[in-house]
Amino acid sequence: MRAVYVDESARDTRYYFIGGLIVDDRAARMIEAGLDGIGKLIEANVPGFDRRTEFHAHEMFHGTNQWDGVPVAWRVKASELIAKTIERSRAEYVFRGIDLVRLRTRYQNPYPAHLLTLAHLLDEIDSRMERVHDEMAIVLADDHHSATNSRRNLVDFKIRRVPGYTQRKLGNLVDTIYFGPSHASRLLQAADLATYFLNRDRTIVEEDPRSRAAVGRITARIRSVTVSEYVWQP
Repeated sequence: MRAVYVDESARDTRYYFIGGLIVDDRAARMIEAGLDGIGKLIEANVPGFDRRTEFHAHEMFHGTNQWDGVPVAWRVKASELIAKTIERSRAEYVFRGIDLVRLRTRYQNPYPAHLLTLAHLLDEIDSRMERVHDEMAIVLADDHHSATNSRRNLVDFKIRRVPGYTQRKLGNLVDTIYFGPSHASRLLQAADLATYFLNRDRTIVEEDPRSRAAVGRITARIRSVTVSEYVWQP
C-alpha cells in the first residue's frame, strides 16, 4: 500500500491548486531522513535556526516567521535540496488546479474550489493506483477548515461516481482522509514545497533573474517526478 501526502496552494482569487505526493515505504523514509538532514545542515550554518523548523515553502521563499533572519542563499539552498530529495526518492507527484475566474464566470454557484480540486486530484490518484501500481493508497492531508467535508466527500466518491467531479467510483483509496499538522510531518512539508513552486512557476513572472533561475531549477526537479499536471479552465 502507498501513502499520498496532500497539500494546497492558492494564487489570491485567481487559481487554486492541490498537489499529491505518492510514496512507497522507501521513498517515505528517504524524504523524511533527507529533510531532517537539511534541517541539521541549516542549524549548523545559520545561528539561531532550529533543525525542527517546518519547511513551509511560502515562508522560506519570503523569509517570514521562523525563516526570518535566514539568509536568502540558505533559503534557496534548502528549497533546492528538498526538491532534489524528492527527485531522488523516486516518489510520484500529481498536480491539479482550477482557474477560479473562469469557474465563477461559468457557474453561478460553483462547487467549493477546495473540494472540487481535491476530487480531481483523488480521481487521478485512484486511477493511477489501479492502472500502474495495482495497489491501494491511503490519503493524508494538511489540516484544513473543510476537513469534515473532505472526509464526507471521499466516502461519497467511493460509493458512487459524482458527475462533473470524478469519472468513476474511487475504489483504490483506503478508508478516509487523515488530517494532521504539517509541522509534525516532513512528508506533508515536501508536498507543500512541490505544490507551492509549481503554483509560483505557473502564476508568477519572476522579475529577478536569480529568483527566476532558482524557481526554474526547483520546478524542473519536481516535474521530473510529476506523473500528471493539469489545471482545469471551465
